[in-house]
Amino acid sequence: MKQNRIIATILLVFIIFWAYLTTKLPETTMLGEPGPKFFPAVVLALMAILSISLYFTKDLEKTEVIEADEIDQVTEPEEELPMNGALKLFAVFFAGIILIYFVGFNIGLIVSLSAMLWMIGWRLFPRAILFSASVTLVIYFLFSWALKIPLPKGTLF
Repeated sequence: MKQNRIIATILLVFIIFWAYLTTKLPETTMLGEPGPKFFPAVVLALMAILSISLYFTKDLEKTEVIEADEIDQVTEPEEELPMNGALKLFAVFFAGIILIYFVGFNIGLIVSLSAMLWMIGWRLFPRAILFSASVTLVIYFLFSWALKIPLPKGTLF
C-alpha cells in the first residue's frame, strides 16, 4: 500500500503543476466553443480522480492454498517484458516507421502491427492480421475522410 501512496502523491504533484500551467491558457477563442483550456482540464480532473482512488486503495493479499499434488505443477512466474524483448519490440516499431515511408501507411502499419502483436504473444497469425487491418482501416478513415489529413503514400509506389 505504501507504493500506491507514493505513486499517487507523485501523480498529484504532477497534476497540480500542469493545472497551474493551464491557468495561463485562454478560456475560449470563439463563442460557443470549449476553448483551449477545456481538454487539459478534463484530462487533469480524470487523472486527479484516479490518483486519489489509487491513494486509498489497499493491496490485496494473495493467499493461495497449494495442495500437495499441485506442488510439482507450480512454476516460477516469467518476467513480463525483459529488456531484450522491449528492445526487439522497439526495433520492430522503428522498422515499421521505415516501412511506412517506403510502402505507404496502409501496408506498413498492417505489417508492423501484425509483427508486434505476434511478438507479444498473439500466436494465431490470421487473427493478428485481421486486427491490424481493422485498426489500419479505422485510422485511415479517421484521418483521410473525417479529418482530411493525408497519410503517407510511400515512395516506392
